[in-house]
Amino acid sequence: MSSYPEDDQLIRQLAAGDEGAWRRLYDDMRSPFRLFFIRYGAMAPEDALNLFQEAMVVLHRNCTGGKIQPPLTSSIKTYLFGIGKILLKKNGVDTRHWDDDIPELPVAPEVESREDQRANAELVRRLLDKIGEPCKRLLELIFVHGYVMDAVAEELELPSAGAARKRKFDCLKKMRDLIVFKT
Repeated sequence: MSSYPEDDQLIRQLAAGDEGAWRRLYDDMRSPFRLFFIRYGAMAPEDALNLFQEAMVVLHRNCTGGKIQPPLTSSIKTYLFGIGKILLKKNGVDTRHWDDDIPELPVAPEVESREDQRANAELVRRLLDKIGEPCKRLLELIFVHGYVMDAVAEELELPSAGAARKRKFDCLKKMRDLIVFKT
């Protein structure tokens, strides 16, 4: 008798190629997996998501290839997190000091959102450093200090608020171009 009858049934569905079962598993595991690897692996949210997707590919290969079959000796969640740890070990990350406490509940969207906000803030800081001082100063005045265009024009000694808007447009375009080229 298996200790994980629901997971045994799920493995059968996954091995049979049940798209709905794969989608549910993906949705259910994404947040806890990311939280675990962000917390213990000190990974950026996007890196944790990439690791999750790699682990899901391995799980898919193992399910459809018959490597994992009922009765299971651990839950699918434990197995998936173990795959993530193995992938990290293969990349030279030491996971011995990690707590093996796997979050049981999905991460609340606001927690994931805060992690994404931190990652986005870091990206914006790096981009601001790359676009140069005139654009950096202008965007900080607008978005950090909340200046209106008339005040921006006066502060930067531009001829008009229209000129400040045009410069803002150009600076934001410069930032978008940096994002597109992953610089």
